[in-house]
Amino acid sequence: MSKFGSTEKCIVCTKTVYPLEKLAADEKIYHKSCFKCTECNSILSLGKYASKDNGTLFCKVCFKKLFFSKGNYSEGFGQLKPQHEFEKKKNGGENKEEITPSEVEVAASS
Repeated sequence: MSKFGSTEKCIVCTKTVYPLEKLAADEKIYHKSCFKCTECNSILSLGKYASKDNGTLFCKVCFKKLFFSKGNYSEGFGQLKPQHEFEKKKNGGENKEEITPSEVEVAASS
């Protein structure tokens, strides 16, 4: 325990958060100064932010922009589409090359 009685760590900077600088959102602890948008760095307030499960924060404007840029949450935030994740798991985590029918016809005629 620290000399001031706080052992809580900010999810963004991982430093100790003392009571006067503490902000709790989505069951995660932040410094007030660390509670800002990942994209535009604007300081956020409770009720005016969006977050991902890993603690990544966005202002509502940036969140909408990222979501609407691809039309789904996965691609807008740099992840694989759910169907690609499914295929990856189905193939044992490997990205197998797909062969198109035209490639098969060329190989068979050779």
